[in-house]
Amino acid sequence: MSAVLQTPTPIGAAGPGFWQRARRSPSFMIGLVLTVLLVLAAALSFLWTPHDPYDVDMGLKLRAPGGTHWLGTDPYGRDVTSLLLVGARASIAVGLIAVGIGLVIGTAFGLLASARRGWVEEAIMRLADFGFAFPAILSAIMLTAVFGPGMVNAIIAIGIYNIPTFARITRASANCWSSR
Repeated sequence: MSAVLQTPTPIGAAGPGFWQRARRSPSFMIGLVLTVLLVLAAALSFLWTPHDPYDVDMGLKLRAPGGTHWLGTDPYGRDVTSLLLVGARASIAVGLIAVGIGLVIGTAFGLLASARRGWVEEAIMRLADFGFAFPAILSAIMLTAVFGPGMVNAIIAIGIYNIPTFARITRASANCWSSR
């Protein structure tokens, strides 16, 4: 009986056959296509929109889709296609910044908890549990009530909600690697 030695795949490496497997997965391909379309719509909105997305014209309110307004108009007479293109830009910005906040702060807390152990780890993990106890919508409502509405406050609320998740994952991963 001979043992075959294999070189382990480095962490983060996709390994051979990733794209072959991905192409066979319908859900992956649908997600990839939708993500690419969203990014392209956001990029297009920097260069061109069919109409001014913020131009209010009450005479055009609730028009049906047609040649001038491809997806119609909203209750304020704004072009829905233009609003969707500009909205894609805002959606990507909110997602990236909010996840970035959770990633940076949560990873820092998770690494601190893993490095210090003892009461520091307990305190950070209990704070993470406390964060999990509040639903995201409740946190968003609370921040909006205190600081007012706006995209920046929404980004902060989503970012704060992501911190405990990243902290727990980072701590568990770091503890796993430190025990080897």
